[in-house]
Amino acid sequence: MTKFMSEKNKILQKGSTYNGFSVLNVFELNDFHSTAFYLRHEKTGLEVLHLLNDETENLFSFSFRTPNFKGNGLAHIMEHSVLCGSEKYPLKDPFTQLSNQSVKTYLNAATYADKTVYPASSTVEADYFNLMSVYGDAVFFPKLSPETFAQEAYRLDFADEKKPSIQGVVYNEMKGVYSSFEEVASGVPSKNLLKGTIYEKDSGGDPVEIPTLTYEEYLEFHKKWYRAENCFVFLYGNIPTQKQLDFLQENFLNRLQQKKDFIPWNPNVKSQILKNHFGFVTPQNLEAPLFVKEYGPSGEENEKGSTVLLTWNLGSSCNAFETMEKVLVTGILLNHDGSPLQKALIESGLGEDTAPGMGLNTLYSVLFTVGLRGVKKNAVEKVKDVVFKTLREIVEKGIEKDDIDSTLMALEFSHREIRRSHGPYAISLMQSPINAWAFGNDIEKSFRLRSIIEDVRIKIQSEKGYLEQLINKFFLNNDNYIITEVIPSKKYNQNREKCEKKLIENLLKKTSVEKIKEQNAALKSFQTKKDDSSCLPHLKPQDFIKDGKRLSDNYALKIKTLEGSDSKPVDFFVSSENTNGITYFEVGFPVDVLDAKDYVWLPLLADTITDCGWGNLDWIKAASITALNTGGISANLLPGELCKTQNSLSFINEHNFCGRDWLVFKLKVIDEKIEQGLKLLSDNINLVDFKDTKRLKDIAIEARNDIDSSIIPGGHQYAILRAARKFSKVAAVDEIWNGLTLFYNLHTQAENSQTQNAQIFNRIFKEIKQGGGFVHITAEEQTLKKVEPLIKKFVKDISLTKLKEAKKSTLEDFVSLTEIQGVGDFDGDEYFVIPGQIGFAAQAFSGIAYGQKGNAVIDVCAHWLSNILLWERIRTVGGAYGAYCETDSISGRILFATYRDPSPEKSNDVFDSCLKDASQMEFSQSEVEKAVMGTYSQFVAPKTPQARGYIELLRTLYAIDERDRENKLFEILNCSKEDFKSTLKKLSDFSMQRKYRVIIGSEKDGVSGKKIYLPL
Repeated sequence: MTKFMSEKNKILQKGSTYNGFSVLNVFELNDFHSTAFYLRHEKTGLEVLHLLNDETENLFSFSFRTPNFKGNGLAHIMEHSVLCGSEKYPLKDPFTQLSNQSVKTYLNAATYADKTVYPASSTVEADYFNLMSVYGDAVFFPKLSPETFAQEAYRLDFADEKKPSIQGVVYNEMKGVYSSFEEVASGVPSKNLLKGTIYEKDSGGDPVEIPTLTYEEYLEFHKKWYRAENCFVFLYGNIPTQKQLDFLQENFLNRLQQKKDFIPWNPNVKSQILKNHFGFVTPQNLEAPLFVKEYGPSGEENEKGSTVLLTWNLGSSCNAFETMEKVLVTGILLNHDGSPLQKALIESGLGEDTAPGMGLNTLYSVLFTVGLRGVKKNAVEKVKDVVFKTLREIVEKGIEKDDIDSTLMALEFSHREIRRSHGPYAISLMQSPINAWAFGNDIEKSFRLRSIIEDVRIKIQSEKGYLEQLINKFFLNNDNYIITEVIPSKKYNQNREKCEKKLIENLLKKTSVEKIKEQNAALKSFQTKKDDSSCLPHLKPQDFIKDGKRLSDNYALKIKTLEGSDSKPVDFFVSSENTNGITYFEVGFPVDVLDAKDYVWLPLLADTITDCGWGNLDWIKAASITALNTGGISANLLPGELCKTQNSLSFINEHNFCGRDWLVFKLKVIDEKIEQGLKLLSDNINLVDFKDTKRLKDIAIEARNDIDSSIIPGGHQYAILRAARKFSKVAAVDEIWNGLTLFYNLHTQAENSQTQNAQIFNRIFKEIKQGGGFVHITAEEQTLKKVEPLIKKFVKDISLTKLKEAKKSTLEDFVSLTEIQGVGDFDGDEYFVIPGQIGFAAQAFSGIAYGQKGNAVIDVCAHWLSNILLWERIRTVGGAYGAYCETDSISGRILFATYRDPSPEKSNDVFDSCLKDASQMEFSQSEVEKAVMGTYSQFVAPKTPQARGYIELLRTLYAIDERDRENKLFEILNCSKEDFKSTLKKLSDFSMQRKYRVIIGSEKDGVSGKKIYLPL
């Protein structure tokens, strides 16, 4: 046993029992520094896997097999619904109450085609068990009222008497999904390749099918699938296993055993569940390859070209070694732009760029997809020919050793790197055992371990032609594949709107208008009823204060200097972190040495500069050698925030790197290859010349297509940036680099002569390099001691000098760059019209800047507004998928937005009414404390070593003084009900001053503001 097996845990031996649980297995996971305990509750059949280790961020998840037989979104709607009140917590929305008051580090729920998962995590044990109590009660003992069904699934709404509509949170969420061409296109292969299985239908729900769901089906679904014998509980962290088992037994299992419909566990139960679950899962192999043509949403008819995809079914995902073979082979084909299949598709000229979503999709079967978007008519067979010709050539000529080694490097990197992708590291770790449990496989063998990578490596070395044989097996000798062509069409949305009208007619035939209005009145009463959330457990701010001080985290960046090529000091920032043998390195060049007009070129420059080759290396060879030696070289832009407070003024006066705009090159590399990585980065910086204009054209088109496809799924972010653009230089720059201004600029730059673009890039980058810069490293302490001589050499190799002063510019210089050609600047509301069925609203106004009294309390108010009032009025009542209020961290600017909103033209007024009403409310100290805890959690969530190092860098560049940060967090913890109420009043007053509103939505009549039609 490892050190994580305490003396107490030694009673959990394989074959033993504890508090009604049988220990099925105990095994070591040394790769993850954990001991695994796998148990089954003897009476109910509930299964538990705990990875016990020394991590203080503990995570749990409740998972259920929830097969998806229809496209009515039933599993997805149930995922929403169980979190809308339960026996022990009879609130209309305990989930948002938890979001408001918990110091959670993660809180979510997710529906897949074959399962539904409810994960949450916290670094505080008491909070962790509070979360588990609410989640467990929700999944096993939900209310599932008719009002919840009408709210989350669908209902007829008569807000407009002449034009009744279908509303519902899931319904509107999925209308947003089906408004995105990329989302629609990505779903076509699996639904056709896996016909007759639970993967054929959209588990999220198709809006044209959701209104066919009945309330009776809804209730029966929970009764059938949300049972203990169909539940798998995954646990991760340092809370003892026995303590967690005791909690499960006392709070849920005892109650389940007392229910009248409880079925005692027996060995046949699991096999019967699996039979029911898999009866529709295992797909039949195609007798011959299948061709499918479908249509997707577009604003213009047949203007953009099709997306063409080839998708293979590579067989079962059940065997970890065989799955690793699939990961390795497909990685060799697509690992980077220079990989053989990726390169062949890019260079074919048959499409504008490679299709989003290429690679593996692991379901019960493993699917592999490649393809192109922007394919012209009658070129589908040519795309297929390129793919097969490339695969045949790879088999005939053999796979390049560098392609194998670079893919193995990527696997090594992913295994070694500590990651948080929208949640704790444990989130990615839990996927394998949950899938193994769902499919009835061996959980111990499900983990992707280093030993499996080594087994594959050994086989490559010992069996000649091993990988080529796999390519034959997976692709050339496998007719179980589908070719799909998805064509953009205006008719797609028009047809769906016709379907919606027909659905409305059918719903009206089933009942009377009076009855519907009566039901909607009952729903409105349910939705607006004030909940008594006192039943929900919560921590208090005092729990995080000791001896008058906050229990704080420690970040430590050292500011040093190195001798530059001009013999003057270059700023050298050093972050010591436990990075698991990976070094993260940045070199930053100031872009504010440029004229403001050059800023419009910087996003495309950043996309291009590390991806177009350098010196004697064309882009293919550069991509290959970079993948072989590093975890990646990239470049990004960093706008210059500046935190001016009394505490930071002396620091700002001492250092001229504060508040600057940057082009930052990033390198990540395993410690054994730091020297090679730094040499590649210096060559990139020194030798790039943008001479490959064909490659520049490809990158520009891909960037344009990427932003086109991001508008509909991410419209809230574009609306926020647009609304904030006139408040400060950094807001205007953010809009230029990341907003709708970038959308228009990329369209122009992609059509430009790339020779002209290359000349502009060379001039701009030369000026930027002459501005000096900084270097920053995040690495382990022993690595830092060894690597400094290499960094000194790097500084000299790239001729890095002391930082020069920025050019003088005004806010108007940058705001003028955000004006849209043919429209000009407009000081009122803006309405951007998109070809979608759903929209986004945003508004922005000034608040209280960082470091000033009241700034911290605004964060508490914004958090409360997001989770309580906006959630109730815009999501619960209005049917939008999301609505929130947030503050800009430095300026204190207040930002409101909605997401997948059926009525964005109304939401800006709702924002105002929420502020006005909130300013007149009374609050108890307990209500305020809950909002304080939820706000505080956002500031203290754990970070990866890489993120900690980069945050240290940002705080240094922005001149964020640690005393100001501590004061802010202390002010949050000490927020009183008087502070809270007075600040809400201030927010309402602020909103009455200068503010900007932006809507991105479908064409509607009677909307105020200048309409601008986005060419999507």
